[in-house]
Amino acid sequence: MNFKIADSKFKELLLPSLLMVMALNISSVVDSFFVGSFIGPNAVSAIEVLEPMVLLVTVFEWLFGLGGQIIAVNKKAEFDVDGSNRYFTTSIFVSFIASFIMAVVCLFFFGELATFLGSTAATKPLVMDYSKFLYGCFVVSTLAAVLTQYIRVDGKPNLASAVIIVANAVNIVLDYVFLSSGMGMASASFASFIGYTLSLGVCLLYIRSPKRTFRFVRSALKVKTFLKTTWHMIKVGFPGASIGIFDVIFVYIMNIFLVSTLGDMGLATYLLCMDALVIASIVDIGVSETLTSIVPVYYSKHDYINLNHLIKMSLIITMTCAIILTTVLWLWPQGFLALYNFNRNEIADFAINALRLYSFFFILSVLPNMLIFYYEAIERPVFSSIISVLFTLAIPLFTVVALYNIIGSNGIWLGFPISCIISMIVIIIGVKLIQRREPKYDGLFFVEKDLVHKTKNFVLTDNNLNARKECLNHLKDLNASNEFCDNVNKIFDVIFDTNDHSTYVEVLVIDYDDNIHVDIKYEGEKENLEHLKNSFPDNIFKFAEVLGFNTVEYVMDK
Repeated sequence: MNFKIADSKFKELLLPSLLMVMALNISSVVDSFFVGSFIGPNAVSAIEVLEPMVLLVTVFEWLFGLGGQIIAVNKKAEFDVDGSNRYFTTSIFVSFIASFIMAVVCLFFFGELATFLGSTAATKPLVMDYSKFLYGCFVVSTLAAVLTQYIRVDGKPNLASAVIIVANAVNIVLDYVFLSSGMGMASASFASFIGYTLSLGVCLLYIRSPKRTFRFVRSALKVKTFLKTTWHMIKVGFPGASIGIFDVIFVYIMNIFLVSTLGDMGLATYLLCMDALVIASIVDIGVSETLTSIVPVYYSKHDYINLNHLIKMSLIITMTCAIILTTVLWLWPQGFLALYNFNRNEIADFAINALRLYSFFFILSVLPNMLIFYYEAIERPVFSSIISVLFTLAIPLFTVVALYNIIGSNGIWLGFPISCIISMIVIIIGVKLIQRREPKYDGLFFVEKDLVHKTKNFVLTDNNLNARKECLNHLKDLNASNEFCDNVNKIFDVIFDTNDHSTYVEVLVIDYDDNIHVDIKYEGEKENLEHLKNSFPDNIFKFAEVLGFNTVEYVMDK
């Protein structure tokens, strides 16, 4: 089968997704590189102390950005434009409130927070200095990240990419300029603040665009509606956000554990491992978020052929990148340490050994991490949340502490990859238990096995009459009426007559027990939907713009 449309949409969304993950995580990594080079190892440890606060910001993006975006896209797929706009409005508003409250709390109580986070006499002055511009960064980075989620799925991936490129490019350049000039730790967070402020300014181009399909609506801010919408958004976004929440808790506990067992050497080494994980997760989380954006559309329509293709492609990409990074860290760990000016430091040998053992985590974490996002996308939030707390927090803590007590410091770094193996065993057991109660589903990805043989996909082009004929003949074999077949053929004519000749049309035909569904997707002119509307009687079929392509749903009752 030709997967032209699914591949095109995946590639279109992938780059801004990767850049988005980079924007949410890479700033602290870049800051670590520069402060390690220009200030020293204690500065790196200071940034690791603040890592829970940085991770907490990503929670808002996943909770309100990803959660709101999933529901907003689903509402569009269900042809509920008002509902889609309601979730868009609420997610932006609540993101601002949450990040602003966090900034205010930090502003007045950061000294106490620094002590609570585990800063030592050597690191606390550096922590306090770095935090000076961190408060404002919380607000602007959250708003930019959440808006980028919507820009990405609203047919404007290049603009979404520009938002992230601006933030990171400005941060990198200013980090070097400020720190090489001897401006100190505060200048690193100031560089991030400037970068994210400018990226938020780029988002205004989207807000002012008359072609955007997500719009602000006042009805979303009515108290009862706002609370109900926020609660639903939190429930859907929590599984993905819980990764960040449990990361915050886990990193805090690990920092305290490492300070008490290995001292500042263990803390600095853990930061190196975490930064390597951030680099690995740019692809891992980016691909998972891309898949999460597309899965609801295909899964809700039972398009398992395209869904299976997207899952396979996602696994190949993430696994390949994880293997490459692990290989590099095994063959040339000195290169990674050199970024922090650690390769000649007294902890170099200890850090190299830790990095090598820890790097297996990149490969083994790919599938469980992807499944957390996948189960969130198909609206199984309870199961996804259970997996998240086990995979991100409970199981790693158990394996790290247990192995440390058995084999010493090597057990800390081996505990992470071993926790992935245990997590996958738990996931498989959980899936089997659910499918005993819901026997219509099969496999890790909850495919309705009885529908697999009742679906058929076709990809049409203007000059491929055989594919169109095959599709229409299939409808006739399903005993579709002549009127229904004629209307389907007429839909194809209108699409091809009012779009470029290079337009691909993806058709999914499903034979349900009581009706026949024809779902059509194509990346064509938006105005084409109005041509379709004017060419047929009112309400004969449903249509909407979802993820930047036009969708049409036509149903015949048997």
